[in-house]
Amino acid sequence: MKIGIDANCIIFDRSGFGRYALNLVKNVLKVDQINHYFLYASFIRKPERRKILEDLVTEAKNNNVKVKIIPIPARWKELLTGFPISLRNFIKEDLDLYFAPHFAGIPVKGFDHNIVSIQDLVFMKYPEHRGRRLSNYYLKRTKIALKNSEQIIASSRSTKNDLIELLDIPKEKIDVVYLGVSKDFMVNKNVIKTNEIIAKYIPKETKYILSVSTLEPRKNLPVLIKAFSLLPNRLKQEYKIVLTGGKGWNNRELQDTIENYNLTDKVIFTGFVPDRDLSYIYNRASVFAYPSLYEGFGLPPLEAMASGTPVVCSNKSSLPEVIGKAGILIDPTNEGELAHALEKVLTSKRISEQMIKRGLKQSKKFSWKKAAIETIAVFNQYSSKYHAQRKKIPPKKAL
Repeated sequence: MKIGIDANCIIFDRSGFGRYALNLVKNVLKVDQINHYFLYASFIRKPERRKILEDLVTEAKNNNVKVKIIPIPARWKELLTGFPISLRNFIKEDLDLYFAPHFAGIPVKGFDHNIVSIQDLVFMKYPEHRGRRLSNYYLKRTKIALKNSEQIIASSRSTKNDLIELLDIPKEKIDVVYLGVSKDFMVNKNVIKTNEIIAKYIPKETKYILSVSTLEPRKNLPVLIKAFSLLPNRLKQEYKIVLTGGKGWNNRELQDTIENYNLTDKVIFTGFVPDRDLSYIYNRASVFAYPSLYEGFGLPPLEAMASGTPVVCSNKSSLPEVIGKAGILIDPTNEGELAHALEKVLTSKRISEQMIKRGLKQSKKFSWKKAAIETIAVFNQYSSKYHAQRKKIPPKKAL
């Protein structure tokens, strides 16, 4: 098959969508040496962005992969694909299938056979968190993607259930493919290198509770601040909170909570941290806390487990699927419950070591290679179904 892949979110998005797309596509290209792949990206001004795609091809060692640049800027492409303007005006290859790792990659018009990956429906669950206007736009584009796709890849059973319940998608049209965890996230880091990297973001010898996410309302970080305030004084003196991730939107409540609880000197914001450094920050944390209200999958808790860090995590949406019995699941709306769980991990070496052991075992159930194999199976499943349907169509009689 000739398979086109929308590669824009790989080069323009550093958050969850971009990391998912990069790791998935990288492994698909390595695993599948049979199908032919075309990576489509919008006009790229920065050479380092184009290099990301070129590196994917080099690492894949796959002669069946080509990078194709669409001669329009990314914003124009997203705007154009929302209208009935065919992408075939820009893409000349005769594709059998077009895959978009992000809902906005599926055009209103352009290809007969599409597969889309849906990570979450946060814009329906919590529309107020991103603003009504943006949430309505996401909903509109998601409906276009779902309508125009042969098959849908959901990031979890929770996301699959949301698609069925909220958008009335037939269950047989949805395949669940879990995300993976990069090999960068592992235990037994070199101590000297760990100290050097962490010093770029966190003061030397700081003991900390870590949370990793874009700073936005559904991550529910004010509850973590309140939970920290409930810890015994000796723990508050010994530990700090490290919040790693880029600034999102509507995070005023987080700042207000920190100030209202007089914890300004106890909270460290590192900003966005690239994966190559992030693994060291996970590895050194005493405990990882993730009180998110809603996740389509939840990469950070998985990365924390793979890094050998105990995880205290929300019991909502997809997170129990990822954590299993390896971490402590809590009600994210109850700061007292979160505080109790944090105290238990921080004061008991036995509990902490048990959680680390279980977390490492649980994290091995997820890999990007496995995600790639299952994604390729969806592509091939579509191909088999399509050719089977074509065989049923009687040939036209000669006039």
